[in-house]
Amino acid sequence: MKFTILQSEFAKALNISGKSLLTKTNLPILSNILIKAEDSKLEVVSTDLETATRAIVKTKVGAEGEITVAGRTLSEFISQLPEGEVVFEKLGGEVVVSTKGYNARLATMPPEEFPAIPKIEKGITIEFEAPDFVRGVIRVAFSAAQDEGRPVLTGVLGEINKNKLAMVATDGYRLGFAEINLGKTTGVPSLKMIIPAKAVSEVAKILADMGMIDGAGQAEKSRDKIKMVVGEALNQVNFRIGDLAKEGVEVEFTSRLIEGEFPNWQKIIPSVFNTKVIIDRQDFIRLVRIASIFARDSGNIVRLKLEGDKNGKKGVFTVNAASSQVGSSDASCEVGLTGKGGEIAFNFRYLLEILSVVEDELITFEMNESLNPGRITGQDAKDNFFHIIMPVRLQS
Repeated sequence: MKFTILQSEFAKALNISGKSLLTKTNLPILSNILIKAEDSKLEVVSTDLETATRAIVKTKVGAEGEITVAGRTLSEFISQLPEGEVVFEKLGGEVVVSTKGYNARLATMPPEEFPAIPKIEKGITIEFEAPDFVRGVIRVAFSAAQDEGRPVLTGVLGEINKNKLAMVATDGYRLGFAEINLGKTTGVPSLKMIIPAKAVSEVAKILADMGMIDGAGQAEKSRDKIKMVVGEALNQVNFRIGDLAKEGVEVEFTSRLIEGEFPNWQKIIPSVFNTKVIIDRQDFIRLVRIASIFARDSGNIVRLKLEGDKNGKKGVFTVNAASSQVGSSDASCEVGLTGKGGEIAFNFRYLLEILSVVEDELITFEMNESLNPGRITGQDAKDNFFHIIMPVRLQS
């Protein structure tokens, strides 16, 4: 086995394929990556048994073959090399990686020991633009639970209906919803699936690594699309990104789906709200951050007080926090307010996390009574997303 490849292309393939690599495991083969060279292509594959990442790039193949080597070691070595051609050659039970002035020998393990990556033989294929998907992931995935006690809550619910993909995540304290268009996709049946939140986040990172989007989910190449293939048995999903012929790199990311029934999330969303506030996003963040200084010793709880004027069009938005050990603070600003007003309390960390993923300059905050959920969304009518946040009981 022997191939020659540009350092930059090899580093990119190793970085992307490493998304599913395990560095601490009782199975040594899972710390290795599978490298396969044939037909002027190089495939680099990693898996943690829950997900698998395959990166394909062009290369000059001198002798076809496949082998597994320590993924982290090879990736770190290649990333430090200068630009230029790198030669990768299997010699006996090791591989030699070399370029002018640099040389490394790595131990190998037989490719037969590498876990087989399941392929979706039959499935449902949908297509959407990369930046739309990433914005949805950024706005929703952080609301998924970290605790494995209820596995379904560690995932993002994907609902396909009428050429739209809705993404929902909740940990029981907050809920994120985002909807993206599937464009001209036709004949796709309605279906539901639960994708691990970590998996969709990794797909977003791959898109950033490939230069398709920036860190905020904005398009670098606005027409770039992702194909998502859902297995007919609804037990796995495959994301296909890039085009080897056009872009020189192609990626497949496969993940198991989470089994179980996702909660009836529509049930917790109030049909109407009796108070609505329109507030500058930066003002909202500033008020909460100031209050958070005094809330750390009192369960991270901040109070929001909404008071309207006599005309019912403007009001005052106040965020308060108090601690018997530290003291208290009140911070307020003028806002557009309609409705009766009121008071409600939240965990400030949840508020700040939500506000950090809303791009709009103006925020809409809606509420009912102090024990009912609040809703936060942006003012851009083109973006169909919102967040629901559960309140904390107010203490007198």
